[in-house]
Parts: sequence; C-alpha cells; structure tokens
Amino acid sequence: MKILLVNDDGYQALGLKLLKEKLLKYGDVYVVAPYKHMSGKSVSLTIYEPFKVHKIDDKFYAIEGNPADCVSFGLTSLGIQFDLVCSGINNGMNVTYDILHSGTIGACIEALMYKTRAIAFSMEGNMEIMINYVDMALEYVLNNNLLSLDYFVSINFPYGDKVNGIVFSRCGYRNDKRYFVYDDKNDVYVPHRIIVDDNKDENADVNLIRNGYISITPLSKSFYDENLYLKLKLDKKL
Repeated sequence: MKILLVNDDGYQALGLKLLKEKLLKYGDVYVVAPYKHMSGKSVSLTIYEPFKVHKIDDKFYAIEGNPADCVSFGLTSLGIQFDLVCSGINNGMNVTYDILHSGTIGACIEALMYKTRAIAFSMEGNMEIMINYVDMALEYVLNNNLLSLDYFVSINFPYGDKVNGIVFSRCGYRNDKRYFVYDDKNDVYVPHRIIVDDNKDENADVNLIRNGYISITPLSKSFYDENLYLKLKLDKKL
C-alpha cells in the first residue's frame, strides 16, 4: 500500500515522526508536510502564489504551504498512485467543532476531493506513550472496512497513558468561549479560549476521550446534507 503522510504541525513535529514509523508496517510511506506550523488552516489552499518545496529526501518533502496544499502536491506531483492519506498525529484533539478549523482534518477533506481514502489522527498528551495504540486503531478501521471515498475517519486518542477500548463515535458539541485580550506593550490582541465541556452524550467524541477511549468518528467532505435537502424540499414544498 502506498501511503501519503501529511500534518499541520510542520515537518519537524514529533507526531509526524512517530506516525511515520508506525505506518511503515502497513506500506510504503511518503511524507509531504508544511515547512512551518500550519494549524487552524482547515482546507485553505495556496491558489495564486507559488510555493517553495524543500526536498528532505526521496520520500520526504516540506512545502511552504498549507496542509491541504501538502495533499494536493503529494497526490499530483510525485508521480505515485497513493492508496491512503494519513494526517497527523496532530498535537491536540480534533473533536467537536475543532473539525471546522483543523488543518489535520482539512487535509483529509482534500484527499477525498482527489478520490483518495483518508484517516486523521489526533491526540493531546504524551505521544510517545499513545503511539502504542495506533496499531489498535488502524486494525479497527481496516477490520471494519471503514476506509471510504464517501467519508473519512477521525481518530482521537484519550488523555493519559491508559486506553479502555475503542468506540465508533458521534461528533459532539462543546461550548467554547473565544475572546481577545489587548496587549498594550506590543499593540496586539492575543486570542484566548475557555473550553466548556457540557456535552452529556456518552457516545460523543469529546466525552469518550476524556473517559479513556479511542474515538473513531466518520466525517463528511462536504457541508451539504442530502437528508436535510430532502426534508426541507418536502416540508417547505420547494
């Protein structure tokens, strides 16, 4: 299997290095990662400006672009037919509304646009401990035939060093409060966030990871919802 590995934390990130080592068991791994940290870029693309590509070795490239650029470059410019795109391991969770902003998730959305299956990996904590459970998560995905061109799966590992199991999960909600504080010394506004964990759904990703479970959540490549369209068309007589 030919695997394209990307991330949003940059080509020198520990999570990228650790995940690459684990993926070598499953196939031939090529890395295309951002040259610098690119979190929060979602599916942002470099459209009008050229970007520089740094060749680290024959299977490792760092580009001065976004995570989605890494995917599109890797899938179109290396002359390789990839079977799978893996994104991560992200330094930080990608649960609840995080998925709307995440470059890790955005890379997987871009992969589906190119008709390539994808998996996102995220965690917050000691990656060197949690990497021991990557095989468990991958085997779950592969054994249950969860790779698809219609959706991708987002895997989040729990806090701490103990895993109670794996749960196929919902994407929950979390009432984050975002605000900005003015720093008069540097004349800038500094972003802050208060996380309010008030979700009561036991099968929501945000709760599962807090309770020691690996959550595996299916995510769509589009904001469009066919069931919503059909419901509104019927209810509104459109």
